[in-house]
Amino acid sequence: GLINALLVNRLRVPSIIITISTLNIFYGLLLWLSKGVWLYDFPPWFEQGVMLFKYTDADGYDYGLGLPLIAMITVVLLTAFIMNFTSVGRKIYALGGNRESASRIGFSVLKLQLFVYGYMGLMSGAAGVVQSWTVMTVAPDSLLGYELTVLAAVVLGGTSLLGGRGTLTGTLLGVVLLAVMQNGLNLLGVSSYWQTLITGIIIVASISATAWSQHQNRSLL
Repeated sequence: GLINALLVNRLRVPSIIITISTLNIFYGLLLWLSKGVWLYDFPPWFEQGVMLFKYTDADGYDYGLGLPLIAMITVVLLTAFIMNFTSVGRKIYALGGNRESASRIGFSVLKLQLFVYGYMGLMSGAAGVVQSWTVMTVAPDSLLGYELTVLAAVVLGGTSLLGGRGTLTGTLLGVVLLAVMQNGLNLLGVSSYWQTLITGIIIVASISATAWSQHQNRSLL
């Protein structure tokens, strides 16, 4: 994340291009270092995991809040606090809306980018831990290809890829909508190949709708 921040700041290249480029670089390094080996051996405390409000029914099945849900709630609350109740959150919105204006009023663009990309790197690491706990496997390519799904959820939530627009609530709704859609397609027996195609169509449609809406707003002004 910090490396991405430095590259975006110094090279002035769109962040999504830098992110995709470094993704492939680090993925290649990961395959080289791990030799593509999958890991299955975990310490007992990790296998047992964390579960709040644990309840065991008559058949011996355990129910409660597992690690994925606990992690999601924690991340959402922390991010909501940063974005809505700190000066850093306001500065991030300003930076996304207009980088030059944010710089002229005295915001340190580099420090903000280091914070944002570093925070995203931390969240990516946390997501990897949750994924490993969920499937009890560490695989170098376990989350490869989910970039499109993440992008679709964010865009569906109303976030503009041009920056300056977007809310945490909208992103959550985008995630829920995409999950419901994918579960529905699975129940209907739709092939995973078609699901990828549908996800791509949703991204194009959402971006087009956002661009058209912004064009209409500028026309009214």
